[in-house]
Amino acid sequence: VTKAKFHFLLHLPMFIRRFGPAILFSTERYESFNHVFCLASIYSNRQAPSRDACQLFAEQDNIKHVVTDGVWHDPIAR
Repeated sequence: VTKAKFHFLLHLPMFIRRFGPAILFSTERYESFNHVFCLASIYSNRQAPSRDACQLFAEQDNIKHVVTDGVWHDPIAR
């Protein structure tokens, strides 16, 4: 997997000359999301940080759903 990335670097100057700045290859957007994960694991015991972060995000999503008058559809009751 990493060899493909290194091989791509050989062609990057040509792509920049041909198509302009390599904005699609920027990782800043994803690296800034690391801060969100760090904040999500503040109250974690660090044993399962992915589970703790997912649980926090799910709770936040449920709260957002309720606050914005979201509706849960029951597939059994029609």
